[in-house]
Amino acid sequence: MILKKLAFLVLFLLSFTLNAQDVQKQKNPIQIGFTFSSFGENDIFQGGDLIGGPGYTDDNFYTIGLTVVKPLNSWLDFESGLEYSNQSITVHPNLPPDVDAIPYNTKFSFLNIPLTIRANFLNYFFANGGLIIDIDTKTSSSIDSQSGIGAMLGIGAKYDFKCGASFFINPYLKFHSLLAFSPENHHQKVYESGIRLGFVFSLSKK
Repeated sequence: MILKKLAFLVLFLLSFTLNAQDVQKQKNPIQIGFTFSSFGENDIFQGGDLIGGPGYTDDNFYTIGLTVVKPLNSWLDFESGLEYSNQSITVHPNLPPDVDAIPYNTKFSFLNIPLTIRANFLNYFFANGGLIIDIDTKTSSSIDSQSGIGAMLGIGAKYDFKCGASFFINPYLKFHSLLAFSPENHHQKVYESGIRLGFVFSLSKK
């Protein structure tokens, strides 16, 4: 008799827990969407002292991507996805004075896999940061491969529509290839600052 009551209690608690989790998922459904990043600067930085090396100035870049936002609780989200980044940098060769040093543009691209946390506050704002996995896709460039693990940090604002969709704007900093998969002496690392725009929608209505 006691075992029957205990079994009934366990089943009741299990049913209550599953129902509560289902309600939480309905209140905070997973969101998927699209992002576009640009409107900023990209540059190259190298560790250590490098004498006689070329100089670099930012040219332009853009990044497009798919994003997935999974709520962890009422104020914390996990965000991941897949992004394609196209970059262009102006290289200024360091040559002797009697040799023409004509700047030239070099283009390269890579895929980003962000693994970031988003902390929401005051209903309309959030701070986000975490790691990014870079996979270099260029065939030839004077810039070292960016394949490796980088980091990003940002702050943003969002607006949630009643239909379950959401729009956000996210100024950010990205440091690519901080831990390069194929490190070289004075490895060239891409630094990027920009603004990310995103539109996401819920897989189910709230």
